Amino acid sequence: MSLSRTSAKPGNIGLSGRLRSVDPVLLLVSLALSAAGIFAVYVAGTEDRQYYAANQSIGFVVGLVGAVPLALLDYQMLKRHLRIIYGCVLFMLLAVTVVGVAAGGAQRWIAVGPVQVQPSEFAKLFMVIVLAGFFSEVNVGKSLNFLKSLGIVCLPALLVFAQPDLGTALVFGAVFFTMSFVAGAKVWQLGLLTAAGGGLFALAVKLKFLEEYQVARLTAFLDPDSGLTDVGYQVAQSKTAIGSGGFTGKGLNATTLSNLGFVPEDHTDFIFANLAERIGFAGCLVLLALFFVLVWRILHVATISRDRFGVLVAVGVATILLFHVFVNVGMTMGIMPVTGIPLPFISYGRSSLVVSIISLGLLQSIAMRSRSEDAKHASV
Repeated sequence: MSLSRTSAKPGNIGLSGRLRSVDPVLLLVSLALSAAGIFAVYVAGTEDRQYYAANQSIGFVVGLVGAVPLALLDYQMLKRHLRIIYGCVLFMLLAVTVVGVAAGGAQRWIAVGPVQVQPSEFAKLFMVIVLAGFFSEVNVGKSLNFLKSLGIVCLPALLVFAQPDLGTALVFGAVFFTMSFVAGAKVWQLGLLTAAGGGLFALAVKLKFLEEYQVARLTAFLDPDSGLTDVGYQVAQSKTAIGSGGFTGKGLNATTLSNLGFVPEDHTDFIFANLAERIGFAGCLVLLALFFVLVWRILHVATISRDRFGVLVAVGVATILLFHVFVNVGMTMGIMPVTGIPLPFISYGRSSLVVSIISLGLLQSIAMRSRSEDAKHASV
């Protein structure tokens, strides 16, 4: 699939004109999901619910502070600084290996004063920008360009994989696959990439590049009896919690499996199971509908963008969010491997929330300038 859009340069558009061009649906849905995340963290079965909710609120405010000016700026400016952005990605990920903070057997955070920042979360968005800039200027269907772009994404992906953070490394893979396809990569190129990825995974398992617990978590969902072991305990309890919520849920103040400590990581990776037990199938449908509308509006931004760069940025952000939602919800239900991928806006984590909100600020910049340009041309 190739893009037929030209690289149009937006003209000078006033602030008032851009503000009138804000995508209201994208704005309202993102605010609703952010509020739902703060509320979900608060009602999660943790002893320090006020602490977690306050931190999540701080993440929302910080994200908003970053998103507003980004929305008002011309997103095309980012294309002129791709090398700097890519350098920041590598610097942050290398810094994690040197001065990173370890927790739970992984070294993924950097302490900035009293705050811990997860650079890999920011690296996802930055790599979307870098790949969008590269793909918008070259013919990715040519093998040399395809290999160059693959090399661009492989280095940060390997640094993330070494933390170890297999889930985020897989996000890089999903982003590259989707963006390169939309940019015009050939089917045989993507087919060879998929086969090579499968072969490398099998080799990594055989040569024990993956930790035993990582292999166990990735394969546990294939074994229905794994719930009887330590490996499948988490997923088994999550499925039980989701099922016990029924259609309408037990209520926000009910005593749940999460309250009793049976669902580990109930405010982070497995927060969907916590919510499902409280709000039931009906409430989960509403939450998933909000995500559906969010992704739909992001793809709408891609359709109205006046240049290839804007199209590819929107597609990349949509891929990140859709991949996160699909994998996170799937793993809590036992139909996807447990990879530690958070549920966007909902799982506790300031870095993840900040990046999600900033991403939508960037998308608003694309939408605002595209609509303003359309209005300007219509009035001529």
